Amino acid sequence: MTTTTNNSTNNGTNTAVVGKAMAKYTAVGIGIAAFIAMTFAAITGLIIGGETGALLVKQFVAMLVIGVAYGAPAVVWLSDRLAKWAQMLIALAPGTVVYMLIAWWIGWIPRQYGLWAVVSVVVFILVFTAIISAICGVVFRSDVRRMNAQLKRRRSRQ
Repeated sequence: MTTTTNNSTNNGTNTAVVGKAMAKYTAVGIGIAAFIAMTFAAITGLIIGGETGALLVKQFVAMLVIGVAYGAPAVVWLSDRLAKWAQMLIALAPGTVVYMLIAWWIGWIPRQYGLWAVVSVVVFILVFTAIISAICGVVFRSDVRRMNAQLKRRRSRQ
């Protein structure tokens, strides 16, 4: 029996596709795990009460609001009609503004350490958000291009 090994395929499955799917499913799994953990933390916060309990509930609400603020505008990545810069601005701006407001409200931005600490954290948040969003944008756009190519192939067969 003869077997050939090819680094790019395994039984007809492209390893790049498998790797991309694994990264996507891992990100979704982390999101689900974070949601479950924060839900239980919020329930615990309601049960224990006090300042710690209130903080746990606040953080749960913050997670939900921030998730919606970043998630809902991300549908802009499905459009091929907008320029990349416009897509990125539309996808990033609402979530980033909401995140900054909530971070200020909850105390994730350390105002007590002075202006340098505030500026440093804000810059870190902006850079980190841009990197994560750029990665998501590349993934979303490649999915849209793949779907559009499949639609073109279907149309050409008809």
